[in-house]
Amino acid sequence: MSNANTSDGSPYKQYNFEVVIDGESVAGFSEVSGIAMQLETVSYQEGGVDEYVHQLPDQFAHANLVLQRGLTDDVTFWEWIQDVMSGNLTRKNVTVKVKENFMGPNTWGWQFLDAYPTTWRGPDLIGGNQGGVAIETIELAYKNFNKLSGAPK
Repeated sequence: MSNANTSDGSPYKQYNFEVVIDGESVAGFSEVSGIAMQLETVSYQEGGVDEYVHQLPDQFAHANLVLQRGLTDDVTFWEWIQDVMSGNLTRKNVTVKVKENFMGPNTWGWQFLDAYPTTWRGPDLIGGNQGGVAIETIELAYKNFNKLSGAPK
């Protein structure tokens, strides 16, 4: 994301989430959601026991990672979604770093392993030069996620 700068020289100052794909910084986003996991359960009704139903642990499920209101001067997302649409389900590691006005070192974040895009939505088109390509929403399915070192305890 080296080409688009704000007037004070800071890239994408209004985007507080830096997105890195396989080690390359590719975009800034203003909203991130879907960082969630849930332990699913299986109901088991024991014969002769009418007072309750057992809830047994099953497996963890993850929500899709949702990146919203982004800006990029890189074609990585577009090429990746095109590749997946062509039938080549390419999985990549995606890191989301929380930034302060998109400046300085990241303070914390997460890494999403074996991710692939499931949804891409472009922005409403409004005149004006933003110095990059706007992205309204990208959703990514992933295998699991980890916090980056340095994340809040």
